[in-house]
Amino acid sequence: MFDQVVFAGGGGRCIWQIGFWESVADEINLRPKVVSAVSAGGLVAGLLLIDRGQEAVRYVQSVFSDNRKNVYWRNLFREEAVFPQYEICRDGIRQLFDKGLVDLQAVAELRLAVCHPPAWMFGPLALTFGAVIYYADKKFPRSLHSSTATRLGFRQSFYRAQDCADMEELEHLILSSSCTPPFTPRLQLNGAEILDGGVVDNVPVAGLDGEEGRVLILLTARFPGYPDCFTQRQGAQLWTYVQPSRVLPIKVWDFTSPEAVTATLNIGRIDGRALLDKLHSGATELGAQVL
Repeated sequence: MFDQVVFAGGGGRCIWQIGFWESVADEINLRPKVVSAVSAGGLVAGLLLIDRGQEAVRYVQSVFSDNRKNVYWRNLFREEAVFPQYEICRDGIRQLFDKGLVDLQAVAELRLAVCHPPAWMFGPLALTFGAVIYYADKKFPRSLHSSTATRLGFRQSFYRAQDCADMEELEHLILSSSCTPPFTPRLQLNGAEILDGGVVDNVPVAGLDGEEGRVLILLTARFPGYPDCFTQRQGAQLWTYVQPSRVLPIKVWDFTSPEAVTATLNIGRIDGRALLDKLHSGATELGAQVL
């Protein structure tokens, strides 16, 4: 039914995408040709494509149960990480993609977004501007597709997961797409400093092919000015946006609450079934909205 799918970023909120996907995938034969994703949405997308969604949930619940803090200030002058999120994500990639790239070669083309700062904006300045834009968009989501970073010269590039030569490259690509200091270290990709692809657009529609077809766009933030699901024509394509039906109980960088993981997953399942009910009723436009 949908030829392409977009996974928005959102840290822990991307658990909602797992619940949603698992509710609808078999019912509507969700087998996209292209998936465009960013940040944690890229990690979730890759795992769903290789049918590791439930394993991902169990991993997250287990790790969150053991992790009691999001910041360990006592490590500020030690070798241990102050912020545990990066290591949790890295270890999850290594554990959940245990077959390396083999499974990914047989599924949809997965395109992951990263952000490149403008050439005139060096080092700490780029990180500062990027962080302000990123956290402002996460804390106060207003428009579906932010343009602030683009106006400042930041640009978004996409890299195919299937082009990675080995598991080390795939791990680095996923983490690069999620690069948000100070929660992660500063990272480079192909010799250039990069940031989370969501700095430019946390809903990475720029990674889509332009051919005719239907696109499913899975948000992770709640946008009060929009319906839970709606469609918008973009040239020859019909884009169907779906957002969580309520503000999710899990925060973007809160890696301490397995209960919030379960609640977020269940909201995704409920929202998935709600979409199925609309589709089964014969609704195709799903409340078209001008963006």
